[in-house]
Amino acid sequence: MDEICEELSILKNTFLKALSHNRLSLPSLPVELGNTLVSTKSSRSVLDNTSGMGKSCTNELSRILASRLGICAQSSFCSHFDLSYGGLFLTLPSLLSCGLLRHIYRFDCVSGYYTATQVFLSLAFLMLLRVNRLERTDTVPAGELGRCPGLDRIPDVKTLRNRIALFCKVTDVKEWLSLLCSDWMQADEALEGVLYVDGHVNLYYGNQTQMPRRFVSRLRLCMSGSTDYWVNNHLGMPFFVVHKTISEGMIKVLQEDIIPRLNADVPNQPTEEELAADSNLHRYMLVFDREGYSIDFFEYLAEERIAFSTYRKYVKEDWPEEEFADYEIIAPDGETEILQLAERQTVLYGTKKKGEKQKEITVREIRKKTASGHRTAIISTNRMLSTVMIAFYMFARWGQEIYFKYMVESFGIDSITSYLKTPVPDMSTVVNPQYREPDRKHKKLMTLIHNKKNKYADISLKNKEMSEKEIGRYMKKKIELQLEIENLEKQRAEIVEKKNATEKKILFKDLDENQKFDTSVNERKLFLDTIKIIAYRAETALCNIIKNEMASPEQVRSLIRKFYSADADIELDQDNSTLIVKLHRTNHWADDKILEYLCEKLNETQTTFPTTNLTCQFKLVTS
Repeated sequence: MDEICEELSILKNTFLKALSHNRLSLPSLPVELGNTLVSTKSSRSVLDNTSGMGKSCTNELSRILASRLGICAQSSFCSHFDLSYGGLFLTLPSLLSCGLLRHIYRFDCVSGYYTATQVFLSLAFLMLLRVNRLERTDTVPAGELGRCPGLDRIPDVKTLRNRIALFCKVTDVKEWLSLLCSDWMQADEALEGVLYVDGHVNLYYGNQTQMPRRFVSRLRLCMSGSTDYWVNNHLGMPFFVVHKTISEGMIKVLQEDIIPRLNADVPNQPTEEELAADSNLHRYMLVFDREGYSIDFFEYLAEERIAFSTYRKYVKEDWPEEEFADYEIIAPDGETEILQLAERQTVLYGTKKKGEKQKEITVREIRKKTASGHRTAIISTNRMLSTVMIAFYMFARWGQEIYFKYMVESFGIDSITSYLKTPVPDMSTVVNPQYREPDRKHKKLMTLIHNKKNKYADISLKNKEMSEKEIGRYMKKKIELQLEIENLEKQRAEIVEKKNATEKKILFKDLDENQKFDTSVNERKLFLDTIKIIAYRAETALCNIIKNEMASPEQVRSLIRKFYSADADIELDQDNSTLIVKLHRTNHWADDKILEYLCEKLNETQTTFPTTNLTCQFKLVTS
């Protein structure tokens, strides 16, 4: 031992300390394959564990240069056997085509060991692996996953949080999403001028701020949170999202935030001359649920030359059976369905207001009858589509609900990205706290009066002879109830007077200081939501390639997740500037055949790995 310490020029105590902490071990050497050294999973594990700068921080020189001079590390590759998550390379062509790095120049001013490109790729890979919360980044092997974007390891949780914060400082995330949205709409062949709008409530379970309460239909409860308004196409593909801490309803968001963006971004809109020449022509069609039902709003859409489709409220009369006819419809999956539909022209009337003309609008009303006899009423101002297509687009709205469910379960769109709290705009409108208490009392009194009146109406003389004593008890009970009702009515009148004297809504700036609150919704959440949208679109693009090759297309997403979670052998061919990804085979021959088909299709794209000159080539591992 003394000779070893003398040879290495170290103290004996230093050697003993390293020995006791298991920092001295025989290295697991890479395998020599021809003239190339290929790392194995064991050699990589040992290398990651023995790094002096931290777990898996093996690129020590680049890290020192980044720390001292601000020089970013460059993505570099070498050959590997059995690289974990090597199947993620399959997602690279679709991630790039969906615009992950299309506007990366907006974020390149951020310096450090990791470039903006490497951080974006790392975040996208994490989302695809269902690591949908940053704090769960430690659940995957950092060194193995880091070799997919050509690094020694992926950024840790703290680095990712800091980088996202810096990205949000150097650029306008809303503008970045707007640019991506415009690109997606221009490239979307399935858009067809039909867009779906719906709200999704993000629940807030924290205690660092008092988020406003709202009704959550999926839980049937009133809970704290914010509302996201999503815009999708009829297949459920997302375009953009609008976050609202204080929401005044879908109609206000549509008028102020969504329609102006759609007017600028939706492609193939008719010109002003074409709109003037044809009164039935429209810019595009919006599809929404009953939250957007308003005659005033319908009139606004007509003025903007925007068609709409929604469910009708206040349906009273039934239509005769003979009006319904069978229509054949072909679903997106190719299956044929028969719908029983009927159509009429209907005039809808607005609320009567004293001294004003009652508003009205003529719409197409389409009703669908199910086998059980249930009927659903749809109204639309689209004069160009057939009856069956109006019904098709209306019922395709469930694709957006499925999207919400999938994104919550798989991508965690309702999770909090950071603990940063941002101030609520002073001009936001909120419910007056002084209005809440009389409003609550009024509702409670109305319930009591209703119950008392029902009880009063139920008391009646029995169909038999009654003694004077029984009649006296009966009359006394009726009189007591009548007096209680009159007393409650007086209290109600006082409460109503107090309500009418109090403004229902006030500006946020007019709240007392102890009633004001900050919001947990910030640009960091919007940034990560945008990465999740890109990851979802990329996954969907891969699914669309292989779903027609599957016997059960509904299992396509679970199969594609299995593919990019698989191990792969990575071979670097410097002479031909090629990065060969050899994917390990699955448990089933049928899945291997589909994977081989996917590799052939992806090879046609001739995708070059970002910031390198290496063309990715995909194949299955062979003997």
